[in-house]
This record gives sequence, structure tokens and C-alpha cells, in this order.
Amino acid sequence: YFKDVFAVNSYIRVGTMKAIQLHYNALIKMIMLLSKGKYLLFFLPGLVIAFIFWQFFLLSETAEESLSVVNNVPLIGEYLQAGIKGTFSLLEFILEQIFIFFILTLLSPFNTILSERVDTDLTGRSYPFDIFQVLSDLMRMIFVVGLAVALEIITLGVYWIISWIFNLGAIDQVMYFIIAAFYFGFSFYDYSLERYHQGVFTSLGFGFSKMLLLILSGSFFLLIYNIPYIGVVFAPVLTVIISTIVYVNATNKVSNSSSIKND
Repeated sequence: YFKDVFAVNSYIRVGTMKAIQLHYNALIKMIMLLSKGKYLLFFLPGLVIAFIFWQFFLLSETAEESLSVVNNVPLIGEYLQAGIKGTFSLLEFILEQIFIFFILTLLSPFNTILSERVDTDLTGRSYPFDIFQVLSDLMRMIFVVGLAVALEIITLGVYWIISWIFNLGAIDQVMYFIIAAFYFGFSFYDYSLERYHQGVFTSLGFGFSKMLLLILSGSFFLLIYNIPYIGVVFAPVLTVIISTIVYVNATNKVSNSSSIKND
């Protein structure tokens, strides 16, 4: 029994170190490539969409401030103000989710091309532009994101029940972050999985067999995303680069001569 436990612990420890090393190497490689001016144009679509959504957020804040006068209404003013604040908080949450959806789906053609460019720089493989493939990738990404969101909600619901039964409230925020990171990571790895002709359910199999890779990449996305103002622009592009580098190295797509470790 103790030998089995030791073997499992050793396997987890080695797998964890390998996943961390892959991401560390990918981060160094990404910095090197960006410092050479590569991929900078891919930040532009996110900047445009972020600017549009920032205008909506500013409009929402302005409208909320303009309605703050209801607080002066006798007797019910405080309740009205609380209701307005709650309504606008919900509106801003919905806007943020729509923005994430845009980043992960409508910008997926740009992210797909970016992932291909990174792959080409690492492996030497070429991926000619194909408009039909772009449309196919877009439809797949919409389906994948929808599936990931559905599975995330189910997973969160299951964990919430377990947390309620076993009184795990102290670790709820950590678990919510890990669950979200896993499904975000899956969305970003799907660009590479699609490029190597992996079906959606085969891709899910990859995700659950490489959970730590996805969690680390998804955590990278969430940490960058939560940087005020600039995070929403930089997080998707940087995560596509990171996840692509990790994928082609973790699956041995890179030849020894062009390996990330040798650059």
C-alpha cells in the first residue's frame, strides 16, 4: 500500500515539475519572440474590441451615477439605490462575460492564425491561409467555448454541493479559480488541438489527461486578464502564445534542432 502511495506521489511530483518547467521555458521563449517584434499586430483586434467595451462600461457608470439622486427619496431612497446598484452590477457582469465570449470566439480566427505562426516558428511547418478553414475554426471555437462554459457550470455546481456537505468554504475561492483556469486553458489549447486534427471529444480527453498544463495556462490567462485596463487586451494573445509553445513541446512536435530549450 505504502509503495503504491509513494509511486503516486512521485508521479504527481514529477508531472508537476515538468508542467512548471514547460511553462517557464515557454515564458522565456515568448519574451524572446516578442522582443524581436513578432506577433505585435495580433494585439490590435483586442485593443479595438476592448475600446468599444470600455465605452459601454463608462456609459454604465455614468448612468449609475446619474441615478444616484434616488437616494434622496424619503423612506425608500436607500432601497432604490441598492436596487439600482445591484442592477448595474449585474449589467457590468453580463458585459464582461460578453467581452470574454468575443475574445474567445469572434477573435478566434486571429488567435488561430497567431497559434499557427508560433507553431511555424517552433517547428518549421507551414499552414497556408484557407478561408474555409478559418470559418470552420470559428464554428468549432463557438461550440468548444459553449461546451466549456456548460461543463464549467456543471463542475462548479458539483463542487458547490460537495463544499456545502463537507463545509469546505475556506477553500472555495481557490477551487473556483482552479476550475475556471482549467476550462479557460482548454479553450486556448483547442487552437493547437484543432490544428493537429483532434476532434472535440479527443480534445477533451487531452484536457483531462493534461489537467495541470491547462490549469497553469488558464491561471496565466486569469492573472494577466485581471490586470486593470490592459489585462483584457494582453491576456488572450499572450496565453495563445504560451499554450501553443507548451503544446508543441509537451506533445513532441518540436524537433530537437528547433526545440525551445536550444533557442
